Amino acid sequence: MRFTAALISTQLLASAVSAETLPDKVVSVLKDVCVTPTSSEAMLAAGEKLAAAENWKLVRSGPAPVPIMHNEKGEKVAFESVWELDGLKLYVSILRPSIPGFRYDLCMVAPDADIDVDHLSQAIHRKFGSALTSDKRYRVRQSWLFTDEKVRGNCGKQIYFPRSSAGNAVQSIALFFSNVAYPDDPQWDTARADFTRCPVQ
Repeated sequence: MRFTAALISTQLLASAVSAETLPDKVVSVLKDVCVTPTSSEAMLAAGEKLAAAENWKLVRSGPAPVPIMHNEKGEKVAFESVWELDGLKLYVSILRPSIPGFRYDLCMVAPDADIDVDHLSQAIHRKFGSALTSDKRYRVRQSWLFTDEKVRGNCGKQIYFPRSSAGNAVQSIALFFSNVAYPDDPQWDTARADFTRCPVQ
């Protein structure tokens, strides 16, 4: 009897230890789908693979304007997919077809529940460690650059989440990954292009 009770207790403890917290789940999805793939198309394929494996619901998928550029009715040169499952939303957008010299990959993982921002930051540090460097350029969001990319002068690849204007420790959060590069061409927004580049260290 004591052996059975001890076995059940051990199993419950193991389950509690192995249970993934919401911040860890959000960061894990971002890492597996958005950061680890080595190309834009591979990122979208990773989203499709995860959605199929975990039976995520496909909300929409198809051509769309480039996101976060205030051009909701602009030319549909991007391709986006959105999935939902168990209180999480996954959004992936890439350029399709690709444009020489221009990269604009955007990925977002958003839970329905509020998250403690410190717990989310800690989960990011656990998953990425020294691969990330804190980015102090923004006041409206907490962001990190990829250390090896920053050394090469690339500040267009980053992970971030918006900060609450009220300064709340617990808030509704969407975690983003962006990998952006602009062509060396005057027709492009030079201010945006300059902001994706940082001094080579």
